[in-house]
Amino acid sequence: MTRRQVWAIAAATFVAGGALGFAVAAVQEDELPPVTVGMPQPAESKVPETRAGLVKAWTAELEHAGKELPDGWEVLTTDEIRGRYLHQRILNAPTAEEIDPDMGRRVDG
Repeated sequence: MTRRQVWAIAAATFVAGGALGFAVAAVQEDELPPVTVGMPQPAESKVPETRAGLVKAWTAELEHAGKELPDGWEVLTTDEIRGRYLHQRILNAPTAEEIDPDMGRRVDG
């Protein structure tokens, strides 16, 4: 066998191996489970962006907690109002016990 024939056989083997690898990969991709798609996320934030919107939302959260706007709230910056609104929203969030009263119950088995 000549040197040229050896190189031709090596090149053919390399190409055949690559084609076989591609075929195996293509078959394995077809066996993957289908991709599930989750719920679409809202495009915009639920937190109001304007000062008036934040004050309105903060007032609603405070009323839900049985409170009123604190004295001197008018001098707060928009970022401070946003922070206080988010804090009150977290405080008003339901606890696990409120969502599921039996959540803390131990199951004896």
